[in-house]
Amino acid sequence: MRNRLKVVSVLASMCVIGALSGVALAADQPPQPSKGTVKILKAAQDAIKEKKLDEALTHLKEAQTVPDRTAYDNFVINQDLLYIYVQKQDYAAAAPILESTAQSPYAKPEDQKAWLKALFAIDYQQKDYQKTVDVGEQLIKRGISDAQTLSTIAEAQKQLGKFKDAAATVDQIVSHQEKPEEELLRFQWTMYDKVKDEADAAKVLEKLVSYYPKPDYWAGALGSLLKMDIKDSHLQLNVYRLENDVGVLKRPADFADMAELGLDAGFPGETVAVLEEAFQKGVFTEQRDKDRYQHLLDGAKQRAASDQQSLGRTEPVDGNACVQLGAAYMSYGQYDKAVANISKGLQKGGLKSVDEANLLLGIAFLRQKNNSEATKAFDKVASSSNPGYARLGKLWALRAGQRSA
Repeated sequence: MRNRLKVVSVLASMCVIGALSGVALAADQPPQPSKGTVKILKAAQDAIKEKKLDEALTHLKEAQTVPDRTAYDNFVINQDLLYIYVQKQDYAAAAPILESTAQSPYAKPEDQKAWLKALFAIDYQQKDYQKTVDVGEQLIKRGISDAQTLSTIAEAQKQLGKFKDAAATVDQIVSHQEKPEEELLRFQWTMYDKVKDEADAAKVLEKLVSYYPKPDYWAGALGSLLKMDIKDSHLQLNVYRLENDVGVLKRPADFADMAELGLDAGFPGETVAVLEEAFQKGVFTEQRDKDRYQHLLDGAKQRAASDQQSLGRTEPVDGNACVQLGAAYMSYGQYDKAVANISKGLQKGGLKSVDEANLLLGIAFLRQKNNSEATKAFDKVASSSNPGYARLGKLWALRAGQRSA
């Protein structure tokens, strides 16, 4: 989020201070400087008007030595010192004076905010991250909680190693955004990842794939599934289907595994599509792999041709056969027939895996661009007691409900 964090411009924030210089001695604005400092302060401000900053600084330091000076004297002295230090761009000298002046009972609320914002910027630029956070909290208490302020606090918290605090601070921004900013979500994701908070990291990733469906984010969202020791070949095939659909199926072994699983499951048309994609992308680089999978592709094409001719010639005997037929239709792009047969299978019941049937139905609806019905089917899978299917259903539901960036 480093590029996203635009620190408040010190000069812009402190221009108010320059405008205040000179008003402290106005006759209509009690209280007034004490008798011991009034002449010295007048000389200092006259020098400021003539842009004789070093001379003015000398006068102000003299005023600081007056033994019976009042709190208001100090307030006036500090205002003029701030003006001089800003003009000299000596922000290190300005910082402690800013902090003191902002706490003065003579400071107006709007001036306090301006001075604290300037101090906030100086602390951050000087890499005093704990003070940045402390001053930021004061700004929030005064009603300044804009995205720039909060994101700067979050960056300071990150530098302090308070990663969860940084993520929580950014959440105050994204929770009020209709479409959360991508860089803010990436920042949150990184913070949760640093503290191994997989649950919160997953929630952020779900927002990223929903609003910004990029392969890198999908790869992260699929991470928990990819770490599972999946022994169910049907579930594994469906994981590959989602990987392929969102553009993260890249490794030669994964293309090969998906192709072989599809063939074993009775979907030669899917095997053909997967291998043709792999060859088109140049996935297989070893000659022995090219020869092996070209041979598999040729055989799958023959089986697919025969399979297509036999589709629908016999009435499915039970719900499982209906689902299998529907999945076969889907592998050949006949989504209307896929939806009809899988739906019939679910109605008949007695299925080996209701989760897989609902998942396949959702995919078929999605291929029809019927995202609302697809989401309904995926939501059923997401409520599964099987953790693999539950996670997969949730991710497919996100796929169906994606909003374009």
